[in-house]
Amino acid sequence: MKTIRPRRKTARRRRAPAVPEPPPAAVLTTLPDTWRPFVGRWFEGEGCEVRSAARGDWEIELTPDLKKRWRRQRVRLVFDPLRATLPRGAWFTAPGSGAGRRVLDLALERPLVTQRTALAQVPGAPESGIASVCRVRGLTWGPARLGPVRYERRIAFHAIVTRWGGLPTQEPWIIMLDAEGRLIEAVNGRRFEDVRTREGLYQIAEAPDDATLSLWMDAARAHFDALMDEREREWESSVGRLRDDELERLGAFFSARIEEEEERQRRRTHASDEADLGHGDATSLKLEWERRSAEVRHRWSLRTEIRLWGIEEWSWPVADIDQELRAGAVHVRLHSLVDVARGLPALPNCPSCGVTAEMLVRRHGHVACVQCARD
Repeated sequence: MKTIRPRRKTARRRRAPAVPEPPPAAVLTTLPDTWRPFVGRWFEGEGCEVRSAARGDWEIELTPDLKKRWRRQRVRLVFDPLRATLPRGAWFTAPGSGAGRRVLDLALERPLVTQRTALAQVPGAPESGIASVCRVRGLTWGPARLGPVRYERRIAFHAIVTRWGGLPTQEPWIIMLDAEGRLIEAVNGRRFEDVRTREGLYQIAEAPDDATLSLWMDAARAHFDALMDEREREWESSVGRLRDDELERLGAFFSARIEEEEERQRRRTHASDEADLGHGDATSLKLEWERRSAEVRHRWSLRTEIRLWGIEEWSWPVADIDQELRAGAVHVRLHSLVDVARGLPALPNCPSCGVTAEMLVRRHGHVACVQCARD
């Protein structure tokens, strides 16, 4: 008799999941070159101790405030985006990561303060001297004489200006003030162009007191307000046309509706009034027109937000320059200041009225600007 043996159940082999191929080296994303130095400067500015760890990581010994806020004594930062695994308790630090957001949120609470020195150019001024920035008529320039280079303290405030209303935009701005709070220049950008820098202050050792810091902050606020008032006038001229076009289209639509309603009111009979009440009358259309117009004006109204995110304390090289103007028996010596970091002289003052002049002329045996010559 034939015995029937039970068939053994064989386990099915599970197909191993396909391992995705690593992307080519050209596609691999890397962190921005400015991110890692920013994180290091920020932690050092907060008073943390930054130590190098294995594989390019950082070991950060936190300050008491950060220990209380983050509830940990130290943290290890990993910047390599290709790292498959992280050490226990480490943070991957990129601009969009969790650690990056923690750093950015804290950095936005208080502006980042840095100290830099602008390096002097050689030569510090062009051979033509003041003639490179100021024109003359009926006069000739003599040779320029450049004085010794000295370093003065300047303060630069970095801000992001957000304009709400109509077409929202954002603009980075920098304003530079001197030690007395006077405005030197305003730049629509993120950094000063054509300036070579190095970290630290040169020939400036004393730290500013609290009164000086308050003076700088008040002056920066006033200069930003004045700058934004001027920008808002420019934005108003461009946004006003778009707002008026939308109000004109809205007015044309409701004007046509009101004319239709008034025409229908004239043709109605007493019996058809009750059936046509759902269409609304001219009064309700006018009220709706006013409401919609108010919404359009509110949507296009300008609102400006200024967020200060960085302060730079500069040691800036400057020098005095003297140059003579000649015309027959007339000899007038002009004085100006040279920005040695850019090799650019400032505009001289008019010998008659003292206002900065882009052009100087001869007038009755004297040197004057164009405005003085007209008067």
